[in-house]
Amino acid sequence: MYTYIVIDDESLIRKGTIKKLQPMEDRITCIGEADNGKAGIELIQEVHPDIVILDMQMPIMGGKELLPYLAENYPDMPLIVISGYRDFDYVKQAISAAAIDYILKPFSKEAIQDCISRAIERLEDSQTLSRVTDSDEEKEAAYYDYDIQHLTNLILGYHVGEGSISSKRLNFINDTHQLVLLTLYFESTSQIQNIDIQHWLEDGGFGDLALYLPNAASDQMGFLVLFMPNTEIIHSRRLVDQISSALTDYVRHLQNSLIIGISQPHSDLSELHEAFEETSAALNRQKLNRDSENIFYYKEVAEPRSFIWEQEEEFLFRVEAGMTAEVQDLTGQLFDLMARTSDFSLADAKYYCYHLSGQCRNILNYYLKQETPKSSNSIQNVVNYIFSLKELKEYYYQFFMNITELLKTESIYSGNDVIEKIQIYMQHNYHKNLTQDFIASLFYLNRSYLSTLFKQKTGMKFIDYLNEVRIEKSKELLKDSNRKMYQISKAVGYDNPKYFFRIFKKKTGMTPEQYREIL
Repeated sequence: MYTYIVIDDESLIRKGTIKKLQPMEDRITCIGEADNGKAGIELIQEVHPDIVILDMQMPIMGGKELLPYLAENYPDMPLIVISGYRDFDYVKQAISAAAIDYILKPFSKEAIQDCISRAIERLEDSQTLSRVTDSDEEKEAAYYDYDIQHLTNLILGYHVGEGSISSKRLNFINDTHQLVLLTLYFESTSQIQNIDIQHWLEDGGFGDLALYLPNAASDQMGFLVLFMPNTEIIHSRRLVDQISSALTDYVRHLQNSLIIGISQPHSDLSELHEAFEETSAALNRQKLNRDSENIFYYKEVAEPRSFIWEQEEEFLFRVEAGMTAEVQDLTGQLFDLMARTSDFSLADAKYYCYHLSGQCRNILNYYLKQETPKSSNSIQNVVNYIFSLKELKEYYYQFFMNITELLKTESIYSGNDVIEKIQIYMQHNYHKNLTQDFIASLFYLNRSYLSTLFKQKTGMKFIDYLNEVRIEKSKELLKDSNRKMYQISKAVGYDNPKYFFRIFKKKTGMTPEQYREIL
């Protein structure tokens, strides 16, 4: 019989979770509840549960702080993270904390039961060593399975430290002077079941030098560790080249394709996660329009290449307006453009997408009044280990559509008066380069018609209204005595401080400095 606790600030969610797990009471039982992370830690120390179910958003200590603590202090305890729909910005932080699973609220009884079943399976696997009989053969098999899981966890950063190799089959690792990690990324899931890399290694005479580790979290990714007793770097590079080239030919023969990221040499198992980060950086170097290159060695990480998308502001407006069809179309155009851009790498594409996602989150926070961090390490962690443009597109397509759907429910531009809609947009985006031509294109208007209609509806010219909004915003910024005048000018959309001063005096009858003095 296994035990679990539920950490969630909503009592109904806690009770509902426990009720949904009642059909499994012959295998698992609840031994406690807590309404925040701090109380949860105290409860864990008191009752020692086998499994923890926790929410992300809680008072005092939320899941963002609780996850790293549990991962460090209870690395073998399965965690199941539950999260509200609007918390998708955080939800995959569970991956970096080695959580067994995560689910979104509201969740079905089948979903939480599946998570618990996987957690129990993990616990049972970890207990295999203590349950095997005295048979040497069974012990060796259990030791080997444990070593494989341990090495995989070291690569993914789920455990720290070197540990020791227990199985006789892998005893050669203890004599290793250096190791090189190869992260293998299959560009297609077809025919993957026919690819037996460990068998291929042993047939090629590499069985005592190389070990293949499948990645249970992804069929498309696996790891090949080369353990070399010889410390000669030139010899190591030659061996890596030989195995990498032969392996890509083998996979190609089976109607698949493979890209390989290769780390620098490392001295012991405790550096496996560092090696994984190097292979990830190497894979991110691939050019989007590459023809044949598929083996990448780690080099110093270059600064991301800048990318200018002329439709960025239109895209952000369509997101803000909840226009799902337009956002879908523009997302496709963006990725098509990046794929055609000469010498543009996967890392460059990720960098721009991360910038764009930050802009979308800012819009979401503005209207929903959510307090979320300026950047999301959880999103970055997930995207770091995506190594194809197609997969990156699928991930960000879903991300952008999620935000668009949320903003659609806010009905920001639901009114019939187009000038009122334009005013709403200008009040939020006053700091950007707003021209009549650009605004007209966003709202599908003729420029001259927009100018006439704007004057009729507001009694002001377009540029006069924009200046009025900007000056009002600058008054708020002038309350901060530490802000420089050129910073305020830039913040409200004026690149030329002299022009800002002139407009401010025209609108208020005084200079910005004089206005600040009377505050």
